[in-house]
Amino acid sequence: MENVCSHGFFSFITVTIIRNLKKTLMRKLLLLLTFPIILLTVFIACNKYKDSLPPPSSGNELPEEKTVTASLQGKVVDENGQAVADATVTSGDASTSTDDHGIFNFTNIKLSSRFGYVKVVKTGYFAGSRSILATPGSENFVSIKLLPRTSKGSFSASGGGVVTVQAGTTVTFEGASVVIAATNAAYGGTVHVYASYLDQTTADVAVRMPGDLRGIGSDGKETLLQSFGMMVVELEGDGGEKLQIAGGKKATLSMKIPDAEKASAPATIPLWYFNDTTGRWIEQGVATRKGDLYVGETTHFSWWNCDAPVGTVTFHVRLKDAHGTPLSYTYLRFTSPTLGTRGGFTDADGYASGLIPKGEVLKMEAMNSCGSAYFGVNIGPALGDQELGTLTVTDDRATLALTGTVVNCNGGAVDSGYVEARVDGLSYRIKVVKGAFSLAIPRCGDVPANAALVVGDYKTQQQSNSISVPVTSGSVDAGKLSACGSEINQYFNITFKGQTYNITVPPDLICYSEQPADTSRWYLFSVDQDYNNYGLTYIWWIQGKEFKGVGTYRTSGYMTINDVYYIHPQADDTSPKCTIKTFGAVNEFITGSISGQYKDSTDTWFPLTCDFKVKRRR
Repeated sequence: MENVCSHGFFSFITVTIIRNLKKTLMRKLLLLLTFPIILLTVFIACNKYKDSLPPPSSGNELPEEKTVTASLQGKVVDENGQAVADATVTSGDASTSTDDHGIFNFTNIKLSSRFGYVKVVKTGYFAGSRSILATPGSENFVSIKLLPRTSKGSFSASGGGVVTVQAGTTVTFEGASVVIAATNAAYGGTVHVYASYLDQTTADVAVRMPGDLRGIGSDGKETLLQSFGMMVVELEGDGGEKLQIAGGKKATLSMKIPDAEKASAPATIPLWYFNDTTGRWIEQGVATRKGDLYVGETTHFSWWNCDAPVGTVTFHVRLKDAHGTPLSYTYLRFTSPTLGTRGGFTDADGYASGLIPKGEVLKMEAMNSCGSAYFGVNIGPALGDQELGTLTVTDDRATLALTGTVVNCNGGAVDSGYVEARVDGLSYRIKVVKGAFSLAIPRCGDVPANAALVVGDYKTQQQSNSISVPVTSGSVDAGKLSACGSEINQYFNITFKGQTYNITVPPDLICYSEQPADTSRWYLFSVDQDYNNYGLTYIWWIQGKEFKGVGTYRTSGYMTINDVYYIHPQADDTSPKCTIKTFGAVNEFITGSISGQYKDSTDTWFPLTCDFKVKRRR
C-alpha cells in the first residue's frame, strides 16, 4: 500500500448521500466495508450537481447557515483500528451509542447545514468529533478514531510547572492560575494533565482530529485551514474535577513543527481553538516561530491548532465504469505537492463535489478497497470552479466469483436467507434465492486466503457458525452450507393482509433506536426491505412522553410492500397498540408485540400483528 504523508490541508471528509429513508439500514452495512486507506480529507459532499455545495466568494465569506433535517451514520475505532462499542454519540439534541462494531446511526435529526456536528465520548479516551456539511434529507457518513486519554504529568497548583506532551511539545503553567471549572473557585491541590499532540503529516490524522479543517477567522469569515500541528490539553483535580485556567491568567503552548513542514512554516501563524459545542475552529491569538517550535499563549484549554488560512474553489465530478455503471462509494484521493493528501467518497450514483485549494495543481485518483489507485487525472491550477464532468474508470483487479447452496437444519433448500462473507478484511452480504447464492468479490491479488462465511435462514431463525472456505480468484464453489447451529437473536414476525412475513435482522444491523430524553423523544423500530425477500419496509415509533418501559403504547408508522404504501399517520385511540414485554438494559433485548390496522392510499384499512425481538443499543 502506498505510504502517502498528509500535510493537514483540506477540510475533513463528509459524505452527503441523498437517499430514501428506507435505505438507512443499507448504509449501515456499507460502513462495514472498511477501506484500508483513509488518508484523505478534501471537503467532499457527495451530491448531484443540482444539490452541490454553494461556492464561497473569493474572500471566503461565511455562506448562509440553516438548520436542516438529515441523517448521520459513522464508525468509531480506537488507536489500533479496533471497533469501540458502547461509546456515547451525540449530535445536537440527538443521542445514541455505538454497537459492537463501533457503528452508530441517527435518522432525521436536526443539523447545521454548514457545521453539522457529531461528538463521541468514551471513558479512557479524549472526545472524538466530526463536522460536516449537511443538506436536507441527506445521509452522511463519518469515520472517527479516538485518542487515548493519557496522563502526561502533574504539578502543584500553587507553584505551577512545565508538562511535556512529547519531545519538543510542552505546556507551561503559572503558579496559582488554575480554578475548578464548575465553580470558578481557586484550586490548590495537584493538577493532573492529560494531553496529546497530533502531527499533521501522519497518515490517519484526518480521522483522529476533531471537527474538520474549517474555521471561523477573527473577521467572521469561514476558511479552510492548513495545519502545522495541534494538541489537546485537559486538566483534572485530585478528585477528578475538571479544571481550567483562571481569569486573567495564561498558559504557554510550545508545539513542535513537523519535519515535513519546517521549510514552509511561517514566522507567525494564527492560533485556533476548537469549540466542542458548535464543531468549529475559532481563531484566537497568534503563535510565533522559535526555531522548530511554535509558541503561543492561551487563556483556556480545549484543542489548539496552528493553522494558516487558505482560499478555495469548488469541484464537481462523476465516476462510471466501462459499462456505464456509476461507481458508488468510491474513494477519491486528491494530492498536492505542497499541501498534502486528502479525499472522500462518491455517493450512490457516483457523484462527488466539494472544496479544493485555490491555485494548486492537484492529482485526483480513484482508489479501490485494496488501497491502490486505479485511475488518475491532473486538476488545476484551480483558479476557478472545476467542472470535471463524467469520467470513465476501469478497475482491473482479480475477481472472486463465490457460489454455493444453502440448506436449513432439515436439509431443505433455504428460500429466505442470507450469506455474509468476509474476505481480505472486508465484509459482504447477499440474499439467498431459491437455496443458492452468487457473490462477486474484487480481490487485492491472487494470494490464497480463507473466506469466512455465515449463512442464515430467516424462516427458522437459525444461522451457521463461521465456515472457512479457501479462495484465490476466479470461480470458487463453497458447496452446500447449512444454516443451522445458532439462533438469530433479532426478528420481526409480521402478519398483514392475511400473509405472514418472517424477517430476521442480524445483530450487526440497526433495527431499534432512541432519541434524547426530552419531550420530543421517540423510540423507533424498523425493518428494511434490503434485508428481506418480501420487499417489505416497516417503521413504527412510540412517543417518548408516554414511554415507561414495559407496558402498552399507541404507535404511529408506515409500511411499504413491493412499493405499495400503507400508513397510520398519528398516535391516537385508533392507533396500533405496541406491548413491550421486556425492556432490557443496553445491549440486552426488547421483546414485544404490536396489533392494529394500517390503511392504503384508498383509505382501506387492513389488520396487522407483529411479534419482535431487538437489541437495545442505548
